[in-house]
Amino acid sequence: MKLLGFADSSPKLKGAEADGIEGAIMYLASHTQSGFNVCASATKGCADVCLMVQGRGRMDSVRNARIRKTRMYFEQREKFLDWLVKDIASVERRAIKKNLDPVVRLNGTSDIRWERHEFMYGLPDVQFYDYTKHRNRKDIPENYQLTFSRSEESTTKDLDTALNNGMNIAVVFQKELPETWYGLPVIDGTLNDWRFRDPNPCIVGLLAKGSAKKDTSGFVVIQ
Repeated sequence: MKLLGFADSSPKLKGAEADGIEGAIMYLASHTQSGFNVCASATKGCADVCLMVQGRGRMDSVRNARIRKTRMYFEQREKFLDWLVKDIASVERRAIKKNLDPVVRLNGTSDIRWERHEFMYGLPDVQFYDYTKHRNRKDIPENYQLTFSRSEESTTKDLDTALNNGMNIAVVFQKELPETWYGLPVIDGTLNDWRFRDPNPCIVGLLAKGSAKKDTSGFVVIQ
């Protein structure tokens, strides 16, 4: 069982090679499916529009594979991490052969604090990046870039704490992206998934898709 998916298995990695990237992403299962909570700071708004129930996540085979991986992480941690390091090494080898940059997103549908695992500090040539709802993540590896994901429960203190910890802020807008938000320039986060290349500080503007278009919780910002 492979833990990471490559460009041909995830629309998030579309256009990776054209951008000089050999990318990979990992999708885990929500606690309602696996019995284990991989998103400790999730809110109702983000849960309702989670990628877990969008696109390929609605297919039984995909959902079951994500559940197996999630249970393995919690029940067979050492084995899981050993497999994960081997998968990441495979990304590095592929990147070298193609003269591309190895890039890995571990939290495709989760929010695990990977900086707490030692393997993250032994892979300096791999660029890691993730979105997170944990505002207080700091002292992370230099090659691990985090973007704080605003939700309907985010306060100004949350936003300020995330910014002070060096994170940009991702905001989902209903129809169009404004030029500025919270006093910061808004960049178009829909153009690609490479958040580690974004200017800092800034607002990463995203547009509501699927069920998010009908959001009334406040998760989606209505202009």
